[in-house]
Amino acid sequence: MSPRARVTLSSSCQRPLREALPTIITVSPAGSRHAPQPAIPGQEGSFTAPMFMLLDKHSRTIFITVTVTFLVASLFALGRVVSRFGIARRHGWDDYVFIVAWILAFGLSFTVAFGNSTDFRDGNTTQLRTQYATMVMFIPSLATAKISILLLYIDIARQSQKFLRVGSYVTLVVVLLGGVILTFLTAFRCRPVEAAYNLAALDIWLIAWPINIATELAILVLPIPALSTLPLKPWRKSMVILSFILGVTFVGVIDVARIYNLQLAVINSEHATALRPFNIGMALLWSAIEVNTAIIGAAIPTLPLMIKRLIPSKALGLLSHESTRILMQHLPSQAGSQNSPSANGLEYHSNRNGSLATVPALPEQDMVYFSFINLEQPKCIVEMRGSECVTYCAVINLLLFLNGFIYSMLFSINATIPVVKTRTQAVGMSSACYVGAGILSPTTGYPIMRCVGLKATIATSLAISCVGTLIFWPCGAVKSYPGFIVGNILVGASLGIMEIIASTFNSLCGPPNYATTRILIGTGLEAVGGTLSSVLSDKIVTIHTEDAHNLLALQWAYLIIALFTVLLGLLYWYVPLPHVMGPDLRTRSGILTVDLSKKHFNVLPVVVVSVGIAALSGFCAAGALASLRTSIGSVLSIVSNRTNTVLWLSIPDFQTSLTAVYAVGQFLFAFLSIFIPPYVILLSACGAGIALAAVTSVGAFPSAAMAQQVTLAMSIFLGGIPNLVVAIALRGLGWWTALVCSLLIGSCSLGAGIWPWAMMVVSSSKSVQYAYYVIIALFAVCSVLPLYLILFHSSRGR
Repeated sequence: MSPRARVTLSSSCQRPLREALPTIITVSPAGSRHAPQPAIPGQEGSFTAPMFMLLDKHSRTIFITVTVTFLVASLFALGRVVSRFGIARRHGWDDYVFIVAWILAFGLSFTVAFGNSTDFRDGNTTQLRTQYATMVMFIPSLATAKISILLLYIDIARQSQKFLRVGSYVTLVVVLLGGVILTFLTAFRCRPVEAAYNLAALDIWLIAWPINIATELAILVLPIPALSTLPLKPWRKSMVILSFILGVTFVGVIDVARIYNLQLAVINSEHATALRPFNIGMALLWSAIEVNTAIIGAAIPTLPLMIKRLIPSKALGLLSHESTRILMQHLPSQAGSQNSPSANGLEYHSNRNGSLATVPALPEQDMVYFSFINLEQPKCIVEMRGSECVTYCAVINLLLFLNGFIYSMLFSINATIPVVKTRTQAVGMSSACYVGAGILSPTTGYPIMRCVGLKATIATSLAISCVGTLIFWPCGAVKSYPGFIVGNILVGASLGIMEIIASTFNSLCGPPNYATTRILIGTGLEAVGGTLSSVLSDKIVTIHTEDAHNLLALQWAYLIIALFTVLLGLLYWYVPLPHVMGPDLRTRSGILTVDLSKKHFNVLPVVVVSVGIAALSGFCAAGALASLRTSIGSVLSIVSNRTNTVLWLSIPDFQTSLTAVYAVGQFLFAFLSIFIPPYVILLSACGAGIALAAVTSVGAFPSAAMAQQVTLAMSIFLGGIPNLVVAIALRGLGWWTALVCSLLIGSCSLGAGIWPWAMMVVSSSKSVQYAYYVIIALFAVCSVLPLYLILFHSSRGR
């Protein structure tokens, strides 16, 4: 289209041009494929007007907004180029990638502005091509801007700041893989390519949103721990941190606005409303704004050098010579040639040779903590006694409580979205969570805990939880069952890692004789958090999801939960916690109470046999509980129909009550373990489980209410069985506690994910009540561990 169009006016028109344009203007774009309009009789003259004046109000708004935001982004980009290439004369790969990102942003902005000039309400191929080009260009444009920021982070943390360096590399890999895959998926989704003009192709943008927002949150959080170690005055440190996170924060906010308009476009397309072109235009508008804002965010950290040249340092009052010198000392870069990559985005002063002095970063024990955390740097974890033990265990158990609250809220929200339609899908949804915990948590949590540390493991768990939560948002919009499966796998992995952290910490922190009590109190608090969350979601957070717009409002809860996990991880990074796998645990005497040299029949080590039996018991116990909870609803329906009685509690309320009873049972076990050997408690609990399963299998309940009451009464002895198995197996293992805990949590989770399928197969071929013989067998196998500990005295060191 030509930038100008010929406009012909009637000579009799006396109204202002603004009023006359919609009614009596004939527009003939140069090069148009349409036939020219006939001339209006009596015309006396013509004039040319700017293209955006000929658009409707909506299209003109988009055109102006995109153009202005790109011009602003170009000013910031020019400032970065001048600072790095002109003033500092030190530039690297992050600068080159930034220039590429600016070029892609120009292409995207031009495409959106040009597309709106042709009016989205026209359904011809020209406009659809514009929309398609915008969709294809958005993902690489945004990914390139993020890569530029991450390369700057890697440059800053080259010689120090291990968390920033490793986290930046991981995020960079995610951005690269996600950008390449989603770009090709968007470009070549359909054959012929013209088939992508269908609005359903916008679903790819919904799928890409979790990756976008997750990487944006990572880029936002990663530099904060490193920058917070700088020995600057609080307000100066705040300005430095703000320069890094300001742009990324705006990008995240705009990303939320973009996905909101995109979801409205998808919803309106399903109902064929007149708002569809408007929502498509707004989604493309916010896409261009997001990319331009990402360019601004990538440029902001490198601008202080140019600002210092333009405005005197004393007048500006933001960064003094002393503060910038300290900044460069503690965020060092390699000295080298002037073209070598360095942290020169933060550089304000360099020596005559153009290189920067490097000083090792502050050690972790000197980290600056928030003022509201009044904890000294802890000593060895096994030396904790008294109030110290209570304080640190309370910090970890609070994390467990919040963990249970968050996940129960997530599952309650997921239950309101109509994606599960059969029992098989319901079992698959819950099994996905357990399988994720069984496979991913041991293979991810333990290596990070051993190689990096406890805080990094907590941050990883919450980061996985954030990603899994964000996946639920677009899956709820498109009602994708496979997407919910993927989200449940990640959420389950996060839950498993957190349980590994808590059980390992509670086992080691404090007197060994009370390790079982500490572990059961922690898991009991997790169940309490789940119970409170279920009550709140069932009684307070209620919404009718039949209306798509109500469903869209409900999905904002996913974003709130994801942001809460990010803030929680950032908070716990600043809490001083003792190491659970410190080198002193290997050499300290008296920690490992199990004799590794003892063997059964001079062949099998006692400790290996004990851990193996414990893993088998946990596998069966967790499977029995999961099978009971997934099938109890069917049993109650059968009893209700057979006896013509009503339920005492509805099925959702009954499940919430079961969770509360499990919490009470774990607190009861924690108290009894102080006076009674834990293996005796475990044997009694297995007997109670066998009795409940036997009564249920024969259907000896006179009413449905009686069945619910008996199940609740007996379940007080069942909920703590898997955690009691873990607590018994971890006693006296010292440095090996984390490894064994990972194996036990993995086995318990796999049991909970596998055995419900066996129950469903048996109930399909026989009956639901007959399938309870499987639960009887599982509790019987679980009782092997306490019987083994009773019969073999050499294994009682645990």
